[in-house]
Amino acid sequence: MTAHYFAIYDADGTLAGEVGYALGKLAGVRRCALCDISHGWNPAGKSAWRRDSGLSCQLQWLHRDEQSAALAAHTANQLPLVVEQRDDRFRTLLGAEELTACSGDYEVFLGLLEAAVAAVGSTECDTSIPREPGTSTAPS
Repeated sequence: MTAHYFAIYDADGTLAGEVGYALGKLAGVRRCALCDISHGWNPAGKSAWRRDSGLSCQLQWLHRDEQSAALAAHTANQLPLVVEQRDDRFRTLLGAEELTACSGDYEVFLGLLEAAVAAVGSTECDTSIPREPGTSTAPS
């Protein structure tokens, strides 16, 4: 059974969503631990994150408004999350608490994610990214 992996931000990918998140972050009223891990204060993203995911399986980075309906149903009111999909079943690998505990450190995140993937016994992963209308593979 092939697995797909998704990292879902607690932010929208539209221009209004990005600007709103940035203003909220500056004001101290918005926070997304996954955004802190991949970007911090750099809109282009951290160099380690841009360079290589380091994960043995392909991780698709999505904004909350880029999820499929089925994925959105699984992640409702829980973002940010990292989720595994096998066939039509979803499993949360890293929740908001684990992502917050990374304190924005990308290497810590990778270690936790690799451990979570190993713990669920993922022996086969898809290195391609599943495509659906409205989804993006580009990190935010």
